[in-house]
Amino acid sequence: NYVNFGAVGKEHVVNSGVDRRGNKIEQDDVFIILCPQSMVGIESSIIGPLSEMVDAAGDRPVILLNPDLVDKVSSQGQQSVRGRKERIDFAESFQTIFHFQNIYVSGTSYFPILGATTKTSFDQAWISYQRRDRLNNEGEVYVPILSSEDEPDGEVILKEFE
Repeated sequence: NYVNFGAVGKEHVVNSGVDRRGNKIEQDDVFIILCPQSMVGIESSIIGPLSEMVDAAGDRPVILLNPDLVDKVSSQGQQSVRGRKERIDFAESFQTIFHFQNIYVSGTSYFPILGATTKTSFDQAWISYQRRDRLNNEGEVYVPILSSEDEPDGEVILKEFE
């Protein structure tokens, strides 16, 4: 019946209780987190607070939309050393159930779009499409060029575009 807004961290997991006015607080049923990511050059990682939040949520679903949980190098290089295996293991504990990403040449400000990679369900394959122009400037079409059980690497996709 309602949505709670918060940040990433165990302190943002709401369990049943009573607020300061004596109103009943319902337990959060699901957690949807938008674009969680660590920042390059920052001494903190999103993995710690996110891991604590997942633990506090217990058996309730935690959904990450557009996560970037890859290990980022901190300004003093410590984030890439201490606890790296644990951060990677935690990031890999999530299952991709939907994915859409445009394919473009890096450094070109997201243009021109060369194609897209999708995964439309947890039990479906990853599919990469190449964008092709139709004849006589009548639009564009996306042609499937690669299907894989695992997320395809950018170099593999670009090789298929040749």
